[in-house]
Amino acid sequence: MENIHLKVSTREAYKDLMEFLEKFDKNELEIIPDSDFEKQKANLQKELEAIEEGNSDLMDLEEYDSYLEKVISEYED
Repeated sequence: MENIHLKVSTREAYKDLMEFLEKFDKNELEIIPDSDFEKQKANLQKELEAIEEGNSDLMDLEEYDSYLEKVISEYED
């Protein structure tokens, strides 16, 4: 998945760009409002800092699978 952030100078160019982008299937392209983009960017930056500082609990795939199996088994009965 690739992300881009655009700054459009004129309302007409913005309108033309949005009309073009809306032609894509929602599985191919999702338009994320600017406020969401900035919020997500800030959250991801905090997560990255926590990982780099060692303040984050990480699991490998096998650990996560085991954890999910435990949680699922608790709710199956």
